[in-house]
Amino acid sequence: MKALNVSSKQNERLTKIVGNITFLFILALFAFILIFSLIKMNRPLQTLPSEEFLATANKQNDFLSVANLGYFSIRTMFRMIVGMLWSFLFSFVFGLLAVKYKTARRIILPLVNFLESVPLLGFLTFTTAWLLGLFPENVLGAECVAVFAVFTGQAWNIMLTLYQIMEVIPSDLSNVTEQFKYNPWGKFWRLEFVYAIPGLLWNVIISQTAAWFALVASEQASVALPKDTTLFLPGIGSYIQIALDRADFKACLWAVLALLLNVVILNFLVFQSLVRATYYFKYETDVESTTPPKSIVYHLLKNATLTKQFSKAFARFSSFWLYDLPKIWYFFKLDRLYRLVAKLRNFFKTLWYVSLALIVINCSIKLYHFLPHQDFSMIPRLTLYTTLRVTLAMIIAGVIFTPLAIWVASDNRRLNFVQPIGQILGSIPSNVYTPFIVLIIGMGFNQLQWWILPLIMVGCQWYYFFNVIAGYLAIPDDIRDVTKLFKLSKWHWWIKYLIPSILPYLITAIINAAGAAWNADIAAESIQWGKRSINVTGLGQYISANDGIKDKSALGTLAMCFMVGLCIAFIWQPLYRAAKEKFHY
Repeated sequence: MKALNVSSKQNERLTKIVGNITFLFILALFAFILIFSLIKMNRPLQTLPSEEFLATANKQNDFLSVANLGYFSIRTMFRMIVGMLWSFLFSFVFGLLAVKYKTARRIILPLVNFLESVPLLGFLTFTTAWLLGLFPENVLGAECVAVFAVFTGQAWNIMLTLYQIMEVIPSDLSNVTEQFKYNPWGKFWRLEFVYAIPGLLWNVIISQTAAWFALVASEQASVALPKDTTLFLPGIGSYIQIALDRADFKACLWAVLALLLNVVILNFLVFQSLVRATYYFKYETDVESTTPPKSIVYHLLKNATLTKQFSKAFARFSSFWLYDLPKIWYFFKLDRLYRLVAKLRNFFKTLWYVSLALIVINCSIKLYHFLPHQDFSMIPRLTLYTTLRVTLAMIIAGVIFTPLAIWVASDNRRLNFVQPIGQILGSIPSNVYTPFIVLIIGMGFNQLQWWILPLIMVGCQWYYFFNVIAGYLAIPDDIRDVTKLFKLSKWHWWIKYLIPSILPYLITAIINAAGAAWNADIAAESIQWGKRSINVTGLGQYISANDGIKDKSALGTLAMCFMVGLCIAFIWQPLYRAAKEKFHY
């Protein structure tokens, strides 16, 4: 018996030591990535390699050398982390404003839905010069471009998810906060934020797909030194782009392996642990009886001494954040100032709409004179072709991946096995599939240009998969038990129970998938493999062909934005209202 006690104590001590080492390793790893990248960034812009210099392979220290992928991974991971942090900050500020204030919601939701579907090239066309100007002739400016691209790939999705989840919080939970007389600050942090975390984590995982796609396009910047040239930042995205430009299939495979390794490390160290840690945040009556997802890192950190000390420090900070900080608000009588400003909300609302109208009129006049009038006649035809392709790809992706997500989410073991695989596959940008598409086309399978649909689907299908999983997991267990009692047929089970239950998440999936599909279409309609170009007639091909020509790029982007605006006015907004009013617990 004594031997067993000694053995158990030794195992417990060993577990704590390993947990402490794991904690320090994770902390040191991310600190190294941040500090090392910051040191490497503060350099003259001229030190970056140009497109002309990288067009041919160098015998010594070539850009596509496999040995460079370790350094490139560190730089790319830095951009991913910083872009994610900015995305979270944006989402919490504007998502909370959209939920709490009707006037802000009328502005923020259409704007974010609009920005969700603006192609990445549209953002980069108008922001690259400004971001480079923040740090003139310094690599930091180009880094800002790449981080902003990662931000645009994640922020809209995360913000819409936060808004959508907070809008459908069960009324009985809200009633409890009212009975305990929580102030708005306490209600947000103790109910709304906690309730939103599981779905939010799933959507952060989804957003990695768009972020990796953005990095391929943004780890290069067009500058004037003194002539226009394209410079490449060190990173996996630029490595993939150079491999495509040189038609180097072997380098593409090495880049994919490096990308997948980065995704696996990030998932293993961060996302799996967070999903496991927030598992019991789900709104279920018998959550204790279900099997939580497994995470080796979470198990090690849970028993670590350093983690417990960190938890105690975090508890003290939480107490200050929840209870002491609001006292400062009331001490300085800021609540009275807020109520005074609230009385003037009609004035500010009128001022905002008048200012917005004047800005729109002014910009419209300037755009009309700026845009190439000779191309106006072809834009409707190109828009029609692209819209049909995007719509068809989204329908096929939804029909395939919605039932697949339900099948995966209905079993915890299946979910724990498939979710990491889905995250890894979803992180591969559509550009990487170019060599395989070129191979298929070379075999003669290019009739009707059907191969463009899989490339578009790759960009949007994972939004259906992960959003539907999040929606299914959010269904309370008592609702599932009731459906079993009624013994519904498969048709009624889908129509009467499942689709209404996951509709808010499905709407978010469709909106996010639409934005990703438009971005993927631009890359799919104009494929570059070495010196060979494969083009398909459409709006995406028009934007890609005129990349760098600001007036034509603006015209193509505005045409896409016009289609998005129609969808916002006649599809997304009505669906949002329906989901909020009819389909929530």
